This record gives sequence, C-alpha cells and structure tokens, in this order.
Amino acid sequence: MKHFYVIITALAATALAQGSIECNFHEATGTQQCYGAVGELLFFHLPNTADTDVRLKKDKKYMILKSYKNQIESLHEEYVNHSNQTELYTKGRLELGKATKKHSGDYMLHEYTIKGTLIRKVNVHVEIEAPVSKPAVSQTCSSEQINIGCSSEGDGVEFRLTLDGNLLIQTRDNGQFLNSSRVNIQSLTETRTTQDEPSLKYVTISLKGQLAGSLTCIVWNNVSKEETVIQLKICTVPSLQGISILVVSVAVTASFLAVLLGCILIILRKNQTPSAVNEDVTGNPEEDVIYAHVRIIQNTMTTEPNSQIST
Repeated sequence: MKHFYVIITALAATALAQGSIECNFHEATGTQQCYGAVGELLFFHLPNTADTDVRLKKDKKYMILKSYKNQIESLHEEYVNHSNQTELYTKGRLELGKATKKHSGDYMLHEYTIKGTLIRKVNVHVEIEAPVSKPAVSQTCSSEQINIGCSSEGDGVEFRLTLDGNLLIQTRDNGQFLNSSRVNIQSLTETRTTQDEPSLKYVTISLKGQLAGSLTCIVWNNVSKEETVIQLKICTVPSLQGISILVVSVAVTASFLAVLLGCILIILRKNQTPSAVNEDVTGNPEEDVIYAHVRIIQNTMTTEPNSQIST
C-alpha cells in the first residue's frame, strides 16, 4: 500500500509540473495576450451558447474551428492535435493538445447569431515559448579584472546578475550600476535546426578590481524562471616578493648556463689545436710536387758540362 501511495504521488506531481495553457476568448476589447510553454496542454475558452455560429481563424488564413449551435462542423487537424475529436469541444472549452511553436500566432474569433448577425469579435495573441534552463555561471581571472559569464537555453531569455544583492546588470533595460564594469551581451545560437529547438544565450560582464561575494544569475521569460548562485572568489595576483624571487632565480640560471657554455668552448678549442699545427707543417701537397721537379732539373744541368770535358 505504501508503494502504491508513492506511485500515485509521483504521478500527481508530474501532472502538476506539466501544467496547462488557458486562453480566454470572452473579452471583446483590444487584443488579449496568452503565453505558454512548449509541451503544455493548450486550451481555448470559447463562447458557450446553443444558438450561435462560431468561427476561429489563425493568422487570417487558417480556419481552426467552425461550430454551429455548439456542435463542431470542422477542425484544422494540424493545429488541433487530439485523438478523440468528440471530446474536443465541451461547454465552450476547446482542447488543442500539446502546445508547439506552430501554435504561436494571432487568433480571431467571430461569433454570429443564427441569422448571421455579428455578436462578438475577439482577438487573442498566443505565444508558445521554450522555458528557460537552469543558468550555468562561470568565473575567469585576468591580470586586472574578473570575467563572469552566465548562459541559459530558452526563448526570449532575460538575465539579471547581482553581487551580494547589488544589481550588476539586467538585460531587459540594459541597467548598469557599476562604473568599473564592462558589459557584453551576445547570443550563441541565432538559428535552430527545428522550430521547437530552444536557442542558447549568454551574458558576460567584466569587473575591474578584486571582488568577492555571493553572485546570483537569474534568467526568465514569459513562461518560466530559474536562478543559480555561486561564491565569487578574489582573483589571486602574484606578490612582489614572489616576483623578486622569480627574477633572481632566472638570473642565477642564466649565469650558470653562461659559465657552462664558456667551459665547453675552451675544451673544444684545446682539442682542435694539434690538428691546426699539422696542417701548417704539411702545407699544400701540390707545392711539394713542384719543388721536387725543380730539384731534378737542377741536377741535370750541372752534370752535362762534366760529361763534355771527359770526351
């Protein structure tokens, strides 16, 4: 029995979380606004009389409903998504099924008497949006500032960033309350692969100086609201003592490398000295050959006179 109670409770919570969209077509003055989230059940509350003719058209071209004396004559199946057509229109309540982006638009209701006299004309603008997701918040540090980012999925997402309750930025009116801040709002996704796919948007803000505290990012649109809170941390900057130690370490390392390089050059110079001396003594081989040839010619010239005298 306990498990059964848990199951019933879970199903009831799911039904409540899903919700429904109720659009009223009874007001005859001006254009009414009706907002809802994708996936919720969409209902239209229409005039409930047994002696009138009701026509409901979308965007001036799609006939959604024609009823006569409270009985359905025709329905647009693309917009009225329901398996049981006989249960759609009961006591002036029209169920269109799960809401999608295609349901967004301007709906015009005309109600006539049996004789064709116009009784009522009502215009309702319906806007179906993807609800916002829980925002993702990030913090990065640079040399002189803190960079904060907040992103969320949904349609028509608005952002509000606060630090310890103090407003940093609100996108709807572009409010900016810190003189040392620089705000950059940018959309990551402008196009969708499908009509019902939500867009991803983010806002970034750069804060100069060292700040800390409770950072809250609130996102919302016409159908939902979410928020995320993080603890903003102070960006650490290297101290002067640490920088001095680093400079000294680099200088000592450079001096050691210079001494080591000098020792290597001295060793290489010593190893190459005998080779240089041998080259000086040996000289060019071609010069030795020429010198030997000249000596042979000189010996020949001195022996010829002696041979003539002996003759």
